[in-house]
Amino acid sequence: MNFKINNTSTSVELSVHADRLVDEFLKRGYYQAVPDQHPDFVLNLIDLDKPVAYRRKVQEEMVVSVAFLDKDRPDLKSACYIALVKSISNMLFCLVAHEGSMKGYSITPEVGFVEFPFTSEKMYQYMYPVISSHFVLRNRFDTCLASEKLQSVPEVNDIVQFAKELLSLGVLPAPFPLTSFLDQDMIEHLFRLYNIRGLSYGNLSIRNKNYDIDGSTFWMTARGVDKSKLTGVGKDILLVKGYDEASGEMVVSVPEDYDPKVRVSVDAIEHYMIYHSFPQVGAIVHVHAWIDGISCTDQTYPCGTRELAENVVALLKSTPDPGRAEAGLKNHGITVTGPDIRDIFSRLRTRLKTTVPMFN
Repeated sequence: MNFKINNTSTSVELSVHADRLVDEFLKRGYYQAVPDQHPDFVLNLIDLDKPVAYRRKVQEEMVVSVAFLDKDRPDLKSACYIALVKSISNMLFCLVAHEGSMKGYSITPEVGFVEFPFTSEKMYQYMYPVISSHFVLRNRFDTCLASEKLQSVPEVNDIVQFAKELLSLGVLPAPFPLTSFLDQDMIEHLFRLYNIRGLSYGNLSIRNKNYDIDGSTFWMTARGVDKSKLTGVGKDILLVKGYDEASGEMVVSVPEDYDPKVRVSVDAIEHYMIYHSFPQVGAIVHVHAWIDGISCTDQTYPCGTRELAENVVALLKSTPDPGRAEAGLKNHGITVTGPDIRDIFSRLRTRLKTTVPMFN
């Protein structure tokens, strides 16, 4: 793998620590990209309160931003998350001087906020799942759905009904207001890269059994929409028809009058792999919350990556009944399977905790 350093920070201390990180990369066989070469990942050195985004050329470039503070501050988590969004990073680290030593803090778009004693080796270990993973975010549309048949599809009606319940369970923030932190040019750049209109948390899907279409398909909430106010198929609910591994695209069926900016949830690849691995699964819910006593993945892979999907499937295979199970996603949330959506929510209502524990 190759990498690039992008430095917009005024901190001399950060440059020193960045040099140590570069030595760590080189020791592990990485090399710096030559000019005009697309890097596999970018180490983006920023000032926490004035972060500058690195403009990716291609979606596959992962960006890890790093900032330095000479002392701790009470709003550190929120400051880190705002800087993460403003710098359009896949992960952000803040290094904080503390009583003669250094603390490291990492934060992800899933709000996984972890503190650790800083060393370049430890930081690399936190980075590795991000810089080594592969997104499956692109959609290919097939306008084969008949609009007149979509008003009475039971799975669609159930998604609308139970998505509203996520709000009452306290796990459904409103879509993140990107316009509060990014100018229009950066929002358009973000959409070109990832087809993201906003950040929101949680998603639902139900295996399709009633709409007449060939193959193993499932209905799923769209990307970056308010799950408590779903309006219909082709707008914020989509039918996932399959996955084209060669092109890395989710194949999505829509009516002819669909919203051209709609995209299925970034977690569609995870739901696809679960449905195809476990025929007994009839519905899936993912929320940024927790259930005590569940098994958990051992790495923090980003949403929408093949690696996260593979880890969740492997974890479900280790459970007594993968068709009715809860899988913890490290520093992120849970994925819950069930024979139907009603079964899943009957288990969530009394067991769900809105705070996700953070693991080193």
